[in-house]
Amino acid sequence: MSPKNNLLTLKEAQDQMSSLIAAYKPSRSIERIEIKIHPVDMISWLSLQRDEVKIYGANQNDTVSIAGIGQAVCVTGRRLGTFKKVFKQLRSFLSPKYPYLQWYGGFCFDERHPDADWREFGAYRFILPRFELAAQSGKMIFCCNLKGRENIAGILKQLNKVVIPNMDSRFRGNDMLRGRACGNDVMKRSDNPDQKFWQRDVDSIMADTSVKKVVLARKTSLYFKQAPDPWAMLRQLKAVTPNSYHFAFQFKKSVFLGASPERLFRRYARFIESEALAGTMPEQTSPEQLQSSDKNKYEHALVVDAINASFKGFCKTYSRDKHPGILTLANGHHLITKFQGQLKDGVNDEDILQFLHPTPALGGAPRKQAMAIIRKLEGFSRGWYGAPIGYVGLDWAEFVVGIRSGLASAKKLSVFAGAGIVRGSEAAAEWDEVENKISNFIKIIR
Repeated sequence: MSPKNNLLTLKEAQDQMSSLIAAYKPSRSIERIEIKIHPVDMISWLSLQRDEVKIYGANQNDTVSIAGIGQAVCVTGRRLGTFKKVFKQLRSFLSPKYPYLQWYGGFCFDERHPDADWREFGAYRFILPRFELAAQSGKMIFCCNLKGRENIAGILKQLNKVVIPNMDSRFRGNDMLRGRACGNDVMKRSDNPDQKFWQRDVDSIMADTSVKKVVLARKTSLYFKQAPDPWAMLRQLKAVTPNSYHFAFQFKKSVFLGASPERLFRRYARFIESEALAGTMPEQTSPEQLQSSDKNKYEHALVVDAINASFKGFCKTYSRDKHPGILTLANGHHLITKFQGQLKDGVNDEDILQFLHPTPALGGAPRKQAMAIIRKLEGFSRGWYGAPIGYVGLDWAEFVVGIRSGLASAKKLSVFAGAGIVRGSEAAAEWDEVENKISNFIKIIR
């Protein structure tokens, strides 16, 4: 369903969309209305909506971004089963008729380790938003997705409830989102594990000769007098974490948000990219110190070897950086090695995920033994932390690793981060590394 090509304000587009929805005829496939509009600020728009489902995503240089509310279709489950089953469902809704149509969502890190805090997210959850803003290189469209015998009266009522912020078309940003993400102080903080048990767990891993590396995570929970605004938090997180993938998924009352520096893979047709990101030092050190650190080089090499083996398995041809580079972010330096290749015939996204997730950057090596130790030692579920999150389109997909992230629910924010435990690791230094990784969240709430 295609309206006129002239550029409209969001209010004009909303009025035009109402007429197009009213003319909708039931269809077995997805129908999509796309209206070109003057760009608006997505986070401000999201913050004003009252829908229980809200999503946001932006690439590393913020040239591509999306914001969605509601859901036209949802594919979810309490148990994963197989990646193949999930992607088969997703592909059944995609069509060349609507090249901008994409699913947004993700998977849990480990379905064998569930937690009530993540109940709304499931083992996996992907949605086609009911209403969506999509932007690329300064151009934006306002969209509505429709499927089957829709309740047109209900959708029109939902459209009429969409709030349009009171700003000009260039959207300088909502004043209420410019200050601190939280309007009140942290009442309490708890770390799971605390330093004493962290030391015990690191010692246990170091004594285990069956593994070369285990990524041990920590859950830091912050409690507030009043519930913080997760959308204000997201805006502030973007300000302090440039060159990262920014994301937020709200399902009912909980919001998973973060600023990940790590791409798991990007596929376009038969071309694939991935990267090994492991080995970290804080910002006050120099890149040269990181490059000369035997412990960090070893930790990085384990991830490189695992991704290299995966690319051998699913690529016809591939290449990688000869030597690790340095990725410098707001709070530290990271070793990075990039991969790219041409996929073998018949290899799909589900196969790629099966090979890659979790890499030793988030799980460990060997994978099976490391995962068993994580389940035994970590006293919480990672949920979507460290898991693949992203989008799936007609002949492309991109997943990032859900790190540098937190789960906001009512008056509580749980922030997750981990450190790779390998030979030469010291518990105190690894604790400080995790503390550094959560520092971006601490900055925006103080």
